[in-house]
Amino acid sequence: LYPDIPWKDITTVGFDLDGTLYDEFDFICQVYHKIAKTFAREGNEAEIFQFMLVRWVEKGSTYPFIFKETIEKFNVKKKLREKYIKEALAIFRNFKPKLTLTNRKKIILDELKKNYKLFIVSNGSSVLQWNKVKSLKLEKFVDKKNIFISGDHGKNYEKPGLFSLDLIPALKNNMKNKEVVFIGDRNTDEQFAKNAGFHFIKITDKI
Repeated sequence: LYPDIPWKDITTVGFDLDGTLYDEFDFICQVYHKIAKTFAREGNEAEIFQFMLVRWVEKGSTYPFIFKETIEKFNVKKKLREKYIKEALAIFRNFKPKLTLTNRKKIILDELKKNYKLFIVSNGSSVLQWNKVKSLKLEKFVDKKNIFISGDHGKNYEKPGLFSLDLIPALKNNMKNKEVVFIGDRNTDEQFAKNAGFHFIKITDKI
């Protein structure tokens, strides 16, 4: 696979988290169920859940106004809207999902760690992203010190910025950037890899 990558020269393989190592739709369904249940009134839990899910599919996972639009649509009193938005965000950012790696990805990670140094770079809330890492049991494959969550450091540390490169031990020790492959599913991941001088693989059903 991927004959354009000089695998004989590769020493290190990195991964994005959301949408790359697990199906993000699974996580979204879980957390939106929780939020819909919390804010349901008069038996409209299913309506709330469906509205949020449709907006997520339409707008994508980085769209920041889903909770605001949901609360406005379901006629929450104006004086309570900001309070409910904050509560929904708190549920989202502290959620503990139940996620599993597919058998295929377990095998891939297990084989890769035998021959390469592995790392993960993920944008997102510190608590939530680490909850995902724990649920997926990723520390069986990737040393915790080589898992970089932007939320641990601040908004400015998100991909496609390169601040993470100085903070991941697997990317030190005189490593050459062309010895690294980064695997992700979004344009942000591709830009991150390009900025760093890494080879890039866009996630497909082959991974």
